[in-house]
Amino acid sequence: MTYEIKPGQGSAFKNDNKKEEWHADFRGKVMMPNGETRYLDITKKKTKAGDTWLSVKIGNPVAASAKPAMQEDMKDDIPW
Repeated sequence: MTYEIKPGQGSAFKNDNKKEEWHADFRGKVMMPNGETRYLDITKKKTKAGDTWLSVKIGNPVAASAKPAMQEDMKDDIPW
């Protein structure tokens, strides 16, 4: 069964590519209630009192993958 994000839901996983302190601890995707999928960054932070809290940033929309050209689209490129 393939995991499918539903509107209002998302998931994030540990960021194994974190190189700088300001990089997110977790990265993922979230689907907005309108069906648009956006990137998600979650970073662990601490208050002055030492309590841990999570900062959540919803980023840019996820680009849809390009569809392969259809044969009808290529029809004008054939010289005969």
